[in-house]
Amino acid sequence: MIRTERNPARLSPLGFGAWEAGGGGTWGPNPSSEEVIQAIHTSFDSGVNWIDTAEVYGGGGGSERIVGEAVAGRPEIKVCTKVAPEQEDHYSDKGMRAALEASLTRLGRDRVDVYLLHWPAETTPVRQPWKTLVDLKAKGLVGAIGLSNFPAAEVEACADTGELDYLQIQASMLYRSELAEFGPLCERYDVGLMAYGSLAYGLLTGKLDPTVELTDWRGGEVGSDDFFCVENYERFFARDVRPRHEDTVAALRAFAEGADHGSLPQLALTWLLAHPVVTTALIGTRNARHAADNAAAVRQAFTPEELRRITALLDERG
Repeated sequence: MIRTERNPARLSPLGFGAWEAGGGGTWGPNPSSEEVIQAIHTSFDSGVNWIDTAEVYGGGGGSERIVGEAVAGRPEIKVCTKVAPEQEDHYSDKGMRAALEASLTRLGRDRVDVYLLHWPAETTPVRQPWKTLVDLKAKGLVGAIGLSNFPAAEVEACADTGELDYLQIQASMLYRSELAEFGPLCERYDVGLMAYGSLAYGLLTGKLDPTVELTDWRGGEVGSDDFFCVENYERFFARDVRPRHEDTVAALRAFAEGADHGSLPQLALTWLLAHPVVTTALIGTRNARHAADNAAAVRQAFTPEELRRITALLDERG
C-alpha cells in the first residue's frame, strides 16, 4: 500500500535503484542490457511504481539511458533523477536547465516526477541551485523536488522554504545513524524520506561469500577517486569492518528463519519500511529473480515484539 503522507509523487513503498544498473567502472559492465531491463521490469510487474537514477550513474548518463529503455511504453512508472554539482557547473541556473534537458533526452520523457540535488557543491551555496529547482517545479518542468546526501543544516534551510518534498538518505539495518539524524527533521517538516543502500550493497542479501574477492567498488580498489565509494568501502567492506557486519547478518538470517519471515533481504526491507518516517526504500539488482524476491517484502509485517527483538539484536552489535 502506498503511504500518502509525506509522499506527493505517490511513490510505492519500494523503488528500483538504478545505480548498479548503470554498470560502468564502479559496478563493472552489465551482463547485458536485456538482462538488466528484465530485472527492472520484474520489479515493475511486482508492484514497484518508480525508479531512481542520476546523470552520473554509469558514467556519461549510462544509467539514465538504461532507465529510458526500461520505462519506454510504461507511462505509469515514475522516474526520479538527480543533478550533480561537478558536471559542467550544473548547480548554476543555466547549467541545471541544460542538465535537466539532457537527462530528459536520455530518459525519453518530457518531465521527471522527482528531481533531486545529488550532493553539496564545494563552493556554491545550496540556496542557488535550490532556487532554480523551485522554479523548475513552479513551471511544471519537474514534479516533486528534493535533496540527496546533504547535511542537516542545508536540509533545514531548504525545508524552511516550504518546497522540500523528499530527502534521500542512506539507511539499512547495518547503518542507522542517518535515519536517527534525519527522521525527526522529516517528520517536523512533513518531508518524504527515501532510503537508499537498503540492503547494504549486498551484505543484507546474505549472498556475498566472504571468501570471494569483490572486483567492483566494494573491493576497495575501484572508485578510489569517488568519495562515496571510499566512505562506504570503509563503512561496510574494509577488512576490519566486514567480519563484524557478517556476524550481524548471520544473526539476522537466523531470526528470519526462526520467525518465518522469508528471506534475509525481505526481513531487512520489511524492517526498514516499518519505520514510521520511511516513505520508500530503494533496491537495486541486475537479477530478475532477486528483484521478485525483494518486492515480496511489502507483503509482510512485524509484530511489536518482533520489532523490539530486532532492535535489541542490532543495538547489541552496534
